[in-house]
Amino acid sequence: MGIARIRKIEVLGLQKDREEVMTLLQRLGVIELIPEKEGTPGVAHAAHIAEVEEAISFLRSFQPKPGLLEGIIKLRPLVYESELNEFIGRFDYAGFITQLEDLRTKLKHLLQDKERLAQERQLLKPWQLLTIPLDRLKESRSCGVILGVLKGEKLQEFLRQCDAEKLCAWCQPVCADNANASLFILYLKDDFERLEALLKTLHFNFVTLPRHKGTARERAAEIDRQISLLDGQVARVSAEIARHAPEQFKLMVVYDYLANVNKRDEVIRGVAAQRYTFLLRGWIRRKDIAVLERALSERYPAAALFISKPAAGDDIPTALENPVLIQPFEAVTNLYGQPAYAGQDPTGFLAPFFAISFGFCLLDAGYGLVLALVILFFLRQKQISPHGKNFLRLFLFASFATIFAGIITGSFFGDLISRLPESLGALKVLQKRLVIFDPVKDSLFFLGLTLALGFTQILTGVCIKFFRDLRTDKFSAFVLDLPTLLVQAGLLLLVLVASGVLPAGLLKFVLALLITASCGVIFYQWTANREISLKIFWSVFGIYSIITGNFLADTLSFSRIFALGLTGGLLGMALNTMLLPSSPVQGVGGILGLAAASLALCAGHLINLAISILGAYVHTSRLQYLEFFTKFFESGGRQFKPFKLENKYVFLSDNNS
Repeated sequence: MGIARIRKIEVLGLQKDREEVMTLLQRLGVIELIPEKEGTPGVAHAAHIAEVEEAISFLRSFQPKPGLLEGIIKLRPLVYESELNEFIGRFDYAGFITQLEDLRTKLKHLLQDKERLAQERQLLKPWQLLTIPLDRLKESRSCGVILGVLKGEKLQEFLRQCDAEKLCAWCQPVCADNANASLFILYLKDDFERLEALLKTLHFNFVTLPRHKGTARERAAEIDRQISLLDGQVARVSAEIARHAPEQFKLMVVYDYLANVNKRDEVIRGVAAQRYTFLLRGWIRRKDIAVLERALSERYPAAALFISKPAAGDDIPTALENPVLIQPFEAVTNLYGQPAYAGQDPTGFLAPFFAISFGFCLLDAGYGLVLALVILFFLRQKQISPHGKNFLRLFLFASFATIFAGIITGSFFGDLISRLPESLGALKVLQKRLVIFDPVKDSLFFLGLTLALGFTQILTGVCIKFFRDLRTDKFSAFVLDLPTLLVQAGLLLLVLVASGVLPAGLLKFVLALLITASCGVIFYQWTANREISLKIFWSVFGIYSIITGNFLADTLSFSRIFALGLTGGLLGMALNTMLLPSSPVQGVGGILGLAAASLALCAGHLINLAISILGAYVHTSRLQYLEFFTKFFESGGRQFKPFKLENKYVFLSDNNS
């Protein structure tokens, strides 16, 4: 249990087998390669990958909208590895993309034409009452025509100034409202410059209408007919594209295949090669060496493996390696960061505390049962990666802890069992026999239980640091870690003596223990610091931080378990009180009311469940990261990243049974 032992590996093989060996290594996914030089991706593959991804995005908009459940839960399509090569060979993705691009271009041009006509129709809209054909709105030998828009309040001013300046112009509002007026102005060419200057001072917006036979109204009607024809063409092209939408799955398979080939080619370019041989170096977990040796010896007997231990100064990756029951909790550690290769994996220690804390935060057997059933349903799906299934199993174990916590506290969808009719009295009797305490009535006991859990976990963290330092720094282990343990234990004993749980005669022993442990902390700080001011400061602050940090603040942080568990339970009880009938149901109206109340009750409990799960996960994780990991966790590790198949769109499975 803990951090996997990593070994350095060198693979020497024949140059003719290089690509096949790299394909095998990518499929096995057990080696993190150390490139001898920077690899460069293939330009051809990169171009094809971009084309395929663009086609996938384009087809996505033509697929039918997913249902509510499908929109929330998106599982990648399943593809079996045994069918992959045959699938890629049968599908002419290049020809399909060319065909799709032709349809896309055709649709684009149709939409552009429609947009252009719609803009023209919008331009003609204010001029519907203009009876002059559009192609006759042009200059004559002595007269000119101006069309444009003027603000409504400036129309009378324009007319007055035309009269004042004796401009030979005739103005006719074609369309006017309180804001703007669309004007038709007929003028003598000799007055154009003065007329134009006047219009500009009034912020007149000049308009040029397209030249067509017929009036603006007739042209607008013609545009409507053309748009209607274009809508039909757009619908036909869109329908044809929609018929190709199911091919998006094939494009997804091609994309992932090409992306993995491109990645393999890039890695190959970074491998050292001679005329007849190639050599690659990397890191491998010790447990995977036998798997790799067996796979290479069966297919490429000429290849040779050289295994060695990492040297001092090597950048060794960190991989967690835990038993099956502990592996789901690696997700908690990975979200925080990788421990140093020579450090301590906290996963095995946090697992029971995480499950118990989550269970008492949710604190409802009914909620735990629903969560467990949902998780079990998803675990049956093949399209979930091992990491995804580990994360689901984390919540599965947490749901089991929730069911246990709900049973011993008598909570099943709030107080639903206590509200059942007397005909189901056996369930009530069974529940009472299993209940150990009521979190509402025995709230002080529940709070004390959560604080005891917190104190135990914090003490565990300090113990882990003590035993780790025993191997690397015995001075710190005995002079700092052990006194810290004794101070925390002594403070607990002091509280128990003060509260009367332990006899008062132990007080002298407890005080002696605290004084001795404090002297150890002072001695450590006195030797670890050089300046006298720092010796005094850190001696006092070291003891202060143990008391207020470890014993008080960190322990009290676990009271959030009490708050979340109590809040979720009370909300569930409130929902039952509001929506469950308090008297027997009678008549059709009563039955309909009961049905509506039952639906509302289910919705309310589902919302409460979702909020409670989120709160339980967030706050339980916080307790691990801020109150537990800070006691011993050494970060700085680099995650082990093996060279393997990585799929963006589909889930590739090697098992088609």
